Amino acid sequence: MNSSEIFDLASKSKLTHDSYVEKIWNHINDKSLFNKSPYYLRELRKGLLRDALKYFSSHSEYYAQLFERLSINPKNAELSDLAKLAIPSDILRGDGHKQFVIKDVDENGEYFMSSGTTNKNPVKIYRTPIDLAVMIKANTDLFEYVYGDYLEPGKGIALFMAAPELRFRLNFVAFVHLALESKNIRLIYGMSLKDELKDGKPWQKLEPNKDNILKFLKSKDEPKLFFTAPAGIYMMSKQFDTMNITKKIIYKIAAGAPPVGLGKGGVIVTGGGTKGFADLPPYDKIVELSRKYFKSKDRSGVEVPVPFMDVLGMTETLTALIDRFGAMDKVPHPLSEVFILNPKTYELMEEDGKEGVVGIFNPFVTSWLEVFYPGDIMSSHRSENFYGREFIYVRRLKFEEGWDLQRACGGTLEELMRRK
Repeated sequence: MNSSEIFDLASKSKLTHDSYVEKIWNHINDKSLFNKSPYYLRELRKGLLRDALKYFSSHSEYYAQLFERLSINPKNAELSDLAKLAIPSDILRGDGHKQFVIKDVDENGEYFMSSGTTNKNPVKIYRTPIDLAVMIKANTDLFEYVYGDYLEPGKGIALFMAAPELRFRLNFVAFVHLALESKNIRLIYGMSLKDELKDGKPWQKLEPNKDNILKFLKSKDEPKLFFTAPAGIYMMSKQFDTMNITKKIIYKIAAGAPPVGLGKGGVIVTGGGTKGFADLPPYDKIVELSRKYFKSKDRSGVEVPVPFMDVLGMTETLTALIDRFGAMDKVPHPLSEVFILNPKTYELMEEDGKEGVVGIFNPFVTSWLEVFYPGDIMSSHRSENFYGREFIYVRRLKFEEGWDLQRACGGTLEELMRRK
């Protein structure tokens, strides 16, 4: 489906006139949320939690019985109850998600899966047309907030170092594709999937699409938006760094680079930082090297250090956490409740600065109660932004801590760039 078809199907959903779904859609389309106070938004999310519990109780006997067993009354539920409700993402492997989906869920949606880098079945999540419409709108608004500018429809060009076939498998690729499509911004894929029918993981079949990469490099459109794994931008920058003067001249004639001019508002967007890859330099070093060979300007035409944004998305979550290097650490959508659990007791930790297991609740998902913990350790600190907090990724939970490592979407992008 394209973005227009998704919005059309969502508008025709049998759930469109449900009071809760109507409320969610109105909130998702309210960009003023990014200007509200942290207190206002926290109270709003508490109210949405109560509304969500009522909604799911009425649409699923499973949830009605679950809330009763946990002694959670939808009428007076508190955000602290999310610690009881959160499930580990391992439960969502294979067909595990089906048990959580309401019975009268809309059809004609899409499935997204994790990379399957472990020997286990990948996490597999079903998204209805309403889910997908919310995903496009919410992630686009959050991206623009962190980006610090408006993505003007029909203006600019984007390169994504992934293959187009992954649009229908990976959540992050789908978000980028659909968000840019809804803005009528041209998207070029920088990788091709070869021998798709042969056995093996997708990243074992990826090859750079040199023609598409050249189209992006030589394009005069601006802004240029470059989506890649940190490994991808690092390898390209490293290649420029090790070229002798003759090769640089030849490459400059053929591609107009280095340096790569991203134009007014140009930005590099990475997926998931460098988590889990000890042989990559720290993220700040990748940024430092890349800024030697990628150039950007502000909207007035003055050259600025290339902005770097990093997206932490998981297959299990409809919206991402996004940061902008040197400006802000990761922030969620105003309607997402991000909380941190004690890694030993899995009880809620309210204190900032302490490391714990991150949990996420998205009240705007209408097909299942999306409250889970993906197995990541994070910390938080106070912020002056709308959320009042920013989050810092620390690491994955270790096997000895009771977690089999599984890449999230950003980690999958790393695998795609580092074929074995």
